[in-house]
Amino acid sequence: MSLRRRRSVWALSMATACIGMLACGSPPKANDTEKKPAAAVPSPGQEQRFDLKGKVVAVYKAQKKLTVAHEAIPGFMAGMTMTYTVKDDAGLDALSPGDQVSAKVVSRGTDYWLEDVRLSANAPSK
Repeated sequence: MSLRRRRSVWALSMATACIGMLACGSPPKANDTEKKPAAAVPSPGQEQRFDLKGKVVAVYKAQKKLTVAHEAIPGFMAGMTMTYTVKDDAGLDALSPGDQVSAKVVSRGTDYWLEDVRLSANAPSK
């Protein structure tokens, strides 16, 4: 190989190595490091409350649980049918499958439960 050709290959190799090192050492782009604001992610012990509206599917008085087919809860979860523990269970006696209810979903870390369960104002009287 001629001296001129060796120099061209060497220069090309060096240029490729420099470009590779620059690419690997470049700082991350701004949108790669963006995170949600701290206020959007509650601390594990912090309680959050959300409004729930839905239809009672089942009442488990002895277990203090209520299964509700609920609407989407903005900022918390999509609409679904889910069983919740009810902290203030005195009102469970008045509920039956098919009742329209409103309540507060309380979330603390991975724990969640219902409070203030009430028959909806537009629910038919029994």
